[in-house]
Amino acid sequence: MLLHGFASSSLFWSGLMDALEPDFDLIAPDWPGFGAAGSRQPYRRLPDFASGLLALADELGLQRVHVVGHSMSGFVVQELLCHHPERLGRVVLYGAGLSVNRGRRFETVEQTLQRLQAEGVETAARKVVDSWFADAARSPAAHALCLQAAAGMSEQGAAAAIEATQNADYTGKLQGCATPALVLSGEAERSHPPASALELYRALGNAHLCILPLCGHAAHLEQPLWFESVLREFLAG
Repeated sequence: MLLHGFASSSLFWSGLMDALEPDFDLIAPDWPGFGAAGSRQPYRRLPDFASGLLALADELGLQRVHVVGHSMSGFVVQELLCHHPERLGRVVLYGAGLSVNRGRRFETVEQTLQRLQAEGVETAARKVVDSWFADAARSPAAHALCLQAAAGMSEQGAAAAIEATQNADYTGKLQGCATPALVLSGEAERSHPPASALELYRALGNAHLCILPLCGHAAHLEQPLWFESVLREFLAG
């Protein structure tokens, strides 16, 4: 299962899915309030995200799944690790951290909420996406794809996601996790930079760490071959 983050949708994974489909069964849902599910009532708590994902797995008859969680969805993965590890195969925490470190964000949570209200979702989403790249000018197609993926986000969905994650903190909660995990980040990551990725790696009981060069928060789009190679190697065990 490929789980998108804030200001995004399942479209975020389109290139990666094309590359992996010959070898994996892939499921990339849109969270309520995002993408094709933009009109649905959004989740407001991280346990709701986790429960929604497990309900989808149950509907599909899947007892155990590998999960890749990007950015905001890295917290959903940690929620699953803490409370539903028996449902997980291997997990990838991509562009993720143990908590929302407000000092590391490209802007404050309050500024993001104010921009949503004052400027609208499209402008707010563009500001978020512009921060994702080591060099957006070098990756215009990837940048355009991220903006397209963000287009279905509703104002209600965006505000609810911020509400659900702004106080997220899994510090001290993951040491006993035996689930194989990969913490994967770009060296130019801004939301959860390499120091944050290292903290997350050290907090997990059975984890590997990979920092990819020349990329940021959209590493699988800026450096797809490296990203796919690392992901395949990890999922293959």
